Amino acid sequence: MFRRQDGNASKIPHQYGSGNDFSSEMRYDTATVIPEFDKRPALIHILLLNKTIRLFVVLGLASVVIPAFAYLFFFSKEIGHGNKRDIIGTCGHPTLYHIPCGYPYNLTQDECHRLGCCYTSLATCYHSLPSEHQYIIGSEWTTGEPAVLTAYRPVTPYEKSAIQEVRFDVSVTEDAGGRFRFLLSKMDANQAPPLATNSPMKLETTDLLVQIYSPTFFIEVKRKIDHEVIFSTARGPLVVTENFIEWTLHLGADILFGLGRAYLEPGNKYLLLNNQNTSAVPIVMGYNSKLKSFNGLMFNTPGLTEVEIVGSRLIIVRAQLGDSFDLQFLPGPTPAMLYRQSKAILQNQYTPPYWAYGVHVCDQSVKRNVTIVRQNLELLLNDTVMFDSHCLHNDLFWLSDTMSIDKDIEAMLQLLRDAGKKFVPSLVLSVGYGGNPTFIDAREKGILLRHSGNQLAYQGRVRNRTAVYVDWRTSHSANLTEWLDKQWEKIVNLEADGYVLEEASPRDERNSSLPVLKQLVYQPDQLNDTLKEMLPWNTLLSDSEQLVLSQHNLIGVKALEMVQKKMTSSNYFIVTGAYDTHSRAALLPMNISSSWISLRSEVDRCIGLSVVGITYTGTPVCGNAPPGRANVSEELCIRWYQFASLLPLFRVTADRTPNKFSRFGQRVMHAVLRKRFALLEYFNTLLLEDVPYLRPMFYHFEEASNYTMDLWEQFMIGDALLVAPVLLPQMTQIAIYFPDTFYELWAGQKMPGNDVLQYAVVESDLPMFLRPGYIVPMRDIVEELVDLANGTTIPLTAELSRLKPLHLVGAFDCNVRRWKCSMTGHVLFQPGFRLDFVVELDERVVIRVITNVTSPEEAQQLVCSDDATVNATITSVQLYGHPNTTQTLTFDFDFDFCQQDSKRAEYVNEHRKGPETDQFGNFA
Repeated sequence: MFRRQDGNASKIPHQYGSGNDFSSEMRYDTATVIPEFDKRPALIHILLLNKTIRLFVVLGLASVVIPAFAYLFFFSKEIGHGNKRDIIGTCGHPTLYHIPCGYPYNLTQDECHRLGCCYTSLATCYHSLPSEHQYIIGSEWTTGEPAVLTAYRPVTPYEKSAIQEVRFDVSVTEDAGGRFRFLLSKMDANQAPPLATNSPMKLETTDLLVQIYSPTFFIEVKRKIDHEVIFSTARGPLVVTENFIEWTLHLGADILFGLGRAYLEPGNKYLLLNNQNTSAVPIVMGYNSKLKSFNGLMFNTPGLTEVEIVGSRLIIVRAQLGDSFDLQFLPGPTPAMLYRQSKAILQNQYTPPYWAYGVHVCDQSVKRNVTIVRQNLELLLNDTVMFDSHCLHNDLFWLSDTMSIDKDIEAMLQLLRDAGKKFVPSLVLSVGYGGNPTFIDAREKGILLRHSGNQLAYQGRVRNRTAVYVDWRTSHSANLTEWLDKQWEKIVNLEADGYVLEEASPRDERNSSLPVLKQLVYQPDQLNDTLKEMLPWNTLLSDSEQLVLSQHNLIGVKALEMVQKKMTSSNYFIVTGAYDTHSRAALLPMNISSSWISLRSEVDRCIGLSVVGITYTGTPVCGNAPPGRANVSEELCIRWYQFASLLPLFRVTADRTPNKFSRFGQRVMHAVLRKRFALLEYFNTLLLEDVPYLRPMFYHFEEASNYTMDLWEQFMIGDALLVAPVLLPQMTQIAIYFPDTFYELWAGQKMPGNDVLQYAVVESDLPMFLRPGYIVPMRDIVEELVDLANGTTIPLTAELSRLKPLHLVGAFDCNVRRWKCSMTGHVLFQPGFRLDFVVELDERVVIRVITNVTSPEEAQQLVCSDDATVNATITSVQLYGHPNTTQTLTFDFDFDFCQQDSKRAEYVNEHRKGPETDQFGNFA
């Protein structure tokens, strides 16, 4: 979305033309007679100028207004609690700060007051400010030590008893700019109060101070420089029951993002629950326009969690409670600092082998037919379509099956091996019900999720098969490990190059069991629709009487961790849809429908994940939901190909590979894949350096925050590239905001800065622009076919693309007088092996390449040996933005790492118009 530079103008519609501009200035015809003013005073002026009349008007208004306000605040039941002795806060605070009290349905006035909450004539019940539902810390608490919190009211608004004592711990970490951790945990009945420490910890960093208020427990984080509050828990309730927590948090932010989204809309609720196409990403970040600073928070979500953003940007977290609730505050104050603070906690950098950047194909047809799978595979190979791996079919390999390789599957695997392709099967982690040894062993070891009635293994329906479900987070870890060891012996026989974990989070296709009101402590509005794709709400864990909902988000994550322990290498290629913020794997959602709305949602999701530190993501190209697969339009698929080509993971279903479309569609899709392979070194560098991959525009251009803070339809890839994917059908032009001068990446067209431009597009266009001052390394890829030494021709792959020479594309960033310019860039082939590029423009054009290598022998083996896998030659340099010409500068630049470590070359600046000098040689 875009705003004009004029603050009074309305927003320009998303990706639509701006229309005609109309002048609001009033003009008079010169022939029109302008009437003279009537100089006689009007009656209203006579009345207003009379002091006596003015006095009586003021007194009359006061006699009405003052009693009205007195009635509202002291006598009216429209605003207020019940008995006066219960009141610890006010009910007269603004509506934007109203936090709903109790169950989400209409309460009567008496019911609301009995809960200790405020009531209005609109039949809404809300917490006072401060809320009566809080905890008491006591004045004897010593700063920095553990504390015991005591519930102020014994009963919560949800008619459940509050936990009477909760332990509170706080810690301070100075790394990555400093952050604070607040931990609320249950206390066992026999647990002694926390012991005092000998040296109390100071709750502060260089820039920030934590203040814990007593006797009522509140947390505030303030900036030392101006004492501005940037985090607070004082604006809403803290409710803790045996298996539920509600806590209201405030970041002091005007605009919020996170939770797997690039922008959080106030007034919405977000359900954090790992299922087929959504995930639990419990990170919220925000921007304070007054302080010009960013901050954020992160919390744990083992089970069902809802996050509500009210109009005042208060963040209400309602979650299933395990043993503790862990909250970490990230102080920022810049997006880059927020990212580093987040990554310091997540520790989730994932760097699989280079071929993982290629195109991954999987047959996901509803009916599994091995004959049709083979026919499609042969067609894919005969049509010389670019792809790197295949899964054969995503329903072939269940964990409970024998996984025997029959002659049909062996023949297909041989086809892949002969073509130099990888085999990445999908592992279905549900267990088939019946007499198979896998199910019998799992039942005997007590590691299956249980039915709430008969306590036996719950039987559901997955992919038209009766199935049971492994409790991957069970406390019976020894049993689980022994069971998985037996299953892995079968999986090893597949000799796979990687795995995609399917059905990691349990679901049941025939589930119709939904909770009624009050069966759960709190039931989110959208929960019933979500539960239809999950197990019945009252299904139990394998090792306790707790509901699966309380630990649901951990099941698929623990499955991933168990499988990764079986891998022979830490950088093994593995893909999952059920993950948390600490997962080290490629992330891909399942069950994404084929629609323009889904494409836009995927863009939003990928940006939202990347900016908080989850970078190795992908999108199912053209969608991967089974219903209505044949109805996808070619235009939608082209646009989806274009966006997906920018992401680390590129996976497409077998019925949506380029050869399934028209000749025009095939040409466009192949061109998209060639450009992807050309830019892979740039993408790989970002991921190896563990820096933000996709970045919202505000990440680099905060000074234009009035444009960029809620702008997610265009984004940056790293520091250098601006991308504006086309996300609506039949577009001929899209609006793009350029906060600075940019240059079209492939041709060098100059885009003026600080403006919204209507950019013309055709169906084959993916608008990409280069930022001044940066150099992007590209592989020299012209065709999708590669000629081998033996005279054969094969389609391009990610690994083969890396054997192509590099060429550099850059844009000048010039000084104020625009006669001295420069640009920089680099490529990281692997940790410890990097090439830096510098171009300077003055009297001459100077191009330098500098090698930084920590292990020369390893670099020589990688680049210069007979079995080299990387080409480190640079053949040419293409430069945009010369201050005195619109022409693109192109230079031949013969650099070969195997022949020389570094190189410096000078070229004539044919367009130089240097600054004028006086008689003494000084610049004018």
